[in-house]
Amino acid sequence: MNPTLPGEARGGVRRIDPKYARLLLPAIMATAMSLVMSLVDTVVRFGFAANLVSAWLGSFAIGVVVAAPTAILIAPAAQRLVGQLTGGAARRTNPAAATRRPDANLSAQHPVQPR
Repeated sequence: MNPTLPGEARGGVRRIDPKYARLLLPAIMATAMSLVMSLVDTVVRFGFAANLVSAWLGSFAIGVVVAAPTAILIAPAAQRLVGQLTGGAARRTNPAAATRRPDANLSAQHPVQPR
């Protein structure tokens, strides 16, 4: 078995440290959405014109510069809102809680009263 260093995958491919996942997920989502939305907007405004690609890339550049930081800033509040709307935690802080049955502590919380 060949142990790897943090941030390095097998085969020598460098990986991004997992602590940046909270930033990467909204940034990647915002980039992908900006790419698609700017294309649709550009086609709607100009049609399939000769300068479609240059107009699209200009629109995409502006969109991603606005969308990525906005998504990164909004993501924590959105996670909290989802947790409130669904009645559950948006993110579990205790990994052991994810593997436990919800009723596992039921007997400890509500002991059976003798008759």
